[in-house]
Amino acid sequence: MATRLSHAFVKLQLEFAYRFVALELGTIDNALNRLTNLQRRIGFGLPSEPPTDVRWLELIESIRDAADSCAATDLVMEAVAAAPPAVPEHIIHKWPTVGMFSIQIVGTAARTHFYSEKQGEASPFDPSLLDERKDELREVLSIARRQNTALEWVAGGSWMYSASAYRGLFPAGHLASAVVRNDRTTFQGMSHWGQFLNFRGELRQDRSDEFLARISRWDGTDPCSLFPVPTLDVCSRIEVFDNF
Repeated sequence: MATRLSHAFVKLQLEFAYRFVALELGTIDNALNRLTNLQRRIGFGLPSEPPTDVRWLELIESIRDAADSCAATDLVMEAVAAAPPAVPEHIIHKWPTVGMFSIQIVGTAARTHFYSEKQGEASPFDPSLLDERKDELREVLSIARRQNTALEWVAGGSWMYSASAYRGLFPAGHLASAVVRNDRTTFQGMSHWGQFLNFRGELRQDRSDEFLARISRWDGTDPCSLFPVPTLDVCSRIEVFDNF
């Protein structure tokens, strides 16, 4: 989903980063680079280890001297205000895209991505729009298969596979492959962070409160378990979609 970097959403991510530092698991530089998706969403290039984008490095340096997460949040919001809108990766890399779905080709796998950039009165998963979403998914997969005849798999990873409306867009055989992600130590995209925003880009307060409560008790193990909605990884043979 599209990320709209509100003050509340930025601060939520920074609270995670500061807890990481408080537990002496690494520096604030490590935490900002590995645990937040701020670099991507501001539009300061793609994450790397070590980071190389000068704008991102400058922001990290300024946050390093911040007194607390509140001061750090203000610094991030200043960077957001000064930067041009971030260009989505499916546009940068020219992935096959239809409506809100795009396909990233990784080896012989088509990885599905969902991106909702338009705010509206209705959720993109409103019952009246589900047939449209299914048509978009079918069409983008068809395009990817025509362009890449060696494709063997369809894969994805997102908290959205835990949501019934999103699950309803995919064949049952594909969903049967789902496993809970519990081995991740980097959180640089929306596969975890997206669960904290509604379709208008507003913070979901209940999930935010639960996340903050969990990180306050966190002992540094299994960071995936801190997120209220599990992120699921799926991967099935592409033939599962033949009669889709």
